[in-house]
Amino acid sequence: AHAPAAGAVSAQPTPPPVAASQQSAPLRAGEVDDNADFEAYLGYLSRSQGVRAHAVDVSERYVLTVTDDNGRPVLDARVRIFSGDRAVFEGRTYAGGKTLFLPRALDLGANDTRLRVRIDKGNSQAEGTLLRGGDTAPSFVLRGAQALPATPRLDVLFLLDATGSMGDEIGQIQQTIASIADRIDQITPRPALRFGLVAYRDRGDDYVTQVHDFTGDLDAFRQTLLQVSAGGGGDEPESMNEALHAAIERVSWADDAVRLTFLVADAPPHLDYPQDYDYVQEARAAVARGVKVYTVAASNTGDEAEYVMRQIAQQTLAHFIVLTYQPGQNSGAPGDSTVHQVDPQQFTVERLDDLVVQVVRRELAQAQGAA
Repeated sequence: AHAPAAGAVSAQPTPPPVAASQQSAPLRAGEVDDNADFEAYLGYLSRSQGVRAHAVDVSERYVLTVTDDNGRPVLDARVRIFSGDRAVFEGRTYAGGKTLFLPRALDLGANDTRLRVRIDKGNSQAEGTLLRGGDTAPSFVLRGAQALPATPRLDVLFLLDATGSMGDEIGQIQQTIASIADRIDQITPRPALRFGLVAYRDRGDDYVTQVHDFTGDLDAFRQTLLQVSAGGGGDEPESMNEALHAAIERVSWADDAVRLTFLVADAPPHLDYPQDYDYVQEARAAVARGVKVYTVAASNTGDEAEYVMRQIAQQTLAHFIVLTYQPGQNSGAPGDSTVHQVDPQQFTVERLDDLVVQVVRRELAQAQGAA
């Protein structure tokens, strides 16, 4: 049983009543970019200090951009940052040539003020300096680098909580994902496109993770997706830590690709399991591999899950997406309101499939140099 978050806000004016049944009404959702409204996000973190999750100090933030000789963003460049001879960060540039460096989250001391930046892709190499307390959006030129493959590569992985609490809408989510995959497959010019799936439950269930590696066969992906059923769980937290590890490390992400994960869940990770993975470390691994993790909060997502999901999205330069319902509700018939701690002025609502397809189109456009 999930408790709705306190301090509910309405995302938009109340829509007319949904005429269709809950089962047939399309899922609706809103999108929040916590890096775009970073001060508001820091305020949210400060207000949420009692939430049971890992505290990560992201208050000092540098968004590094890598471009080629012509000013085009370079996708999948390796960026390493050193304090002296000690490597303190590694990332791969996302679409737009960007990666995110959070020195306080990496426990860099106050004396680590002048850092060396080393960038490479293929046979191209560059070095530079990052001064802490200086420019928070430094740019570096990687001369001779290939900005983007002739045919853009796109890997999309869906990471799906398949525990019993998802049973009320997992069928709708599956149909929506299938629709999303169909529409992404029709994007022109068509990228070299692959889909993957990781379903997860919890320790003691029939499985903890089911990993289905990337395939370019859309029909095969659809069949795999529709075979997932909801079951197990029991207590609220689930094995999200292990699921994230599987999504980053146990699938064959393509090189020189736009790499996107959509984590759809309604519960936080277990923080009490021995010999478990850790979602903060897995977010860092995602940055190192150039994988963005968009998080999608399903019905009855509570405070802890929201906090963790927003951490994962913010730290991988992705966005937090929430399914929306009727005013004051956190489940049931789709609507245009949310009980989550988001600014209604920064939050617009549309069909979930429309929103995710827009995310993918935006990522591809950024990879190709659009603003």
